[in-house]
Amino acid sequence: MRLAGRLAGRVPHAVTVVDLSLTGCLVECDVLLVPEAILDLAMDIGAAPLEAKVKVAESCVDGRAPEKKAPRYLAGLEFLALTPRAADRLRRLLDEERRRRQRADAPAQ
Repeated sequence: MRLAGRLAGRVPHAVTVVDLSLTGCLVECDVLLVPEAILDLAMDIGAAPLEAKVKVAESCVDGRAPEKKAPRYLAGLEFLALTPRAADRLRRLLDEERRRRQRADAPAQ
């Protein structure tokens, strides 16, 4: 899964959501985020972004990033507040992704 997104705080940052669950997500970004920081996340899902208040659980250098390029960072974000509508959209997205992966992993008949 790779979803474009944005973090808003004192300084906005573009992020890529690489893993997603009902309780949080893992993002790639170009800055080292401060642990415990509270930010606003917007993920591009469908026609309208899915928005959530998040807390930075941890942040580190992405060891898989090529050395010759600018460093990339990974950050684990915990959802603090999702509106009921956003939570429902997130559940639907995760259900669709789970079904898509099950079809992809099913043996050919």
